[in-house]
Amino acid sequence: MAKQKFDTHVSPAGIAVYPWLNKADTKFDADGVFSVKLIFDKAATKKISDIVKPLMNGGANNPIKPELDDQGEKTGQYVANFKMKAHVKTKGGDEWDQKPILVDSDGNRVMAAIGGGSKLQVQYEAIPYDAMGGGVSLRMKKVRVLDLVEYESKADGTNWGEEKGSYVSPKDEFKVSEEAVDEDEEEDF
Repeated sequence: MAKQKFDTHVSPAGIAVYPWLNKADTKFDADGVFSVKLIFDKAATKKISDIVKPLMNGGANNPIKPELDDQGEKTGQYVANFKMKAHVKTKGGDEWDQKPILVDSDGNRVMAAIGGGSKLQVQYEAIPYDAMGGGVSLRMKKVRVLDLVEYESKADGTNWGEEKGSYVSPKDEFKVSEEAVDEDEEEDF
């Protein structure tokens, strides 16, 4: 059976929410998933919806959902979810690793850590499926970064505020002294 080919599309520009584009998310899938949710206004959403609707075929899982605020109220904008498996295993036994191609607005490769709030476009394929109630998956291929908000880890950029203290750790505090380790003493645990 020949592999089915799907048309490639380019999304309108949207604002990234929880992007996993530089590194695969392995929290719920050990093989890893690259993903990004993009927020669009109603007019931009229609361009993606016009591609998705004919493929839904009564399926329950639409990749486009209304954006909800903290109180669960609709904001008037929409969120589209784009994904790509990091490690693929086919039924035929083939396996390979993949990741999205990240480019800037001029088409140059991007190595920067893409964070939430970045303005992006996604090249994708709309893939219909029947499992788990059916629906459409937006399979990411390439990501174009129009405006970058670089990701910063909370651990790296801790803002301690204005509070000052007087304690400063001695430079050799974490060195293990030879006196502290006595190899002749053995304890039973």
